[in-house]
Amino acid sequence: MTPEPANPPDFTAESPDGIQVTFPKGLLGFEKLSAFLLFEPKDGYPLKFLQSTENPDVSFICIDPVTVKRDYQVPLTQEEAEALGLEAPEDALILTLVVVPENPQHMTTNLAGPIIINVRTRKGRQIILSSETYPLRCPILLQD
Repeated sequence: MTPEPANPPDFTAESPDGIQVTFPKGLLGFEKLSAFLLFEPKDGYPLKFLQSTENPDVSFICIDPVTVKRDYQVPLTQEEAEALGLEAPEDALILTLVVVPENPQHMTTNLAGPIIINVRTRKGRQIILSSETYPLRCPILLQD
């Protein structure tokens, strides 16, 4: 299954504070943390924040990878789709983690380690793409 770019959930429809997302296996390097709040700051599009509700010191900046690479696709295995309970490609919200260095003009996103969230069940998983098609550090802003 290759998820289609989902219409992002309305983060203010349920709560102005965002939506709860559970990662049963955690995120890479943070496997013990499973409960997160996903929210979009006012005027923050296309960036979103993923904040651990178990450890307030752990948060991530995320982005819809299609805003960086228009033809971005995540080929999910049947096992990955079943683990997330995905019944249709449009149930998947795909995000990638952003790294913001000292100079924000050089921020990058990790296209090789996307986060997939089932927008119906709010269950998520980070996967590692075996393909060498996508870089670990893809520039977000166009460089001059």
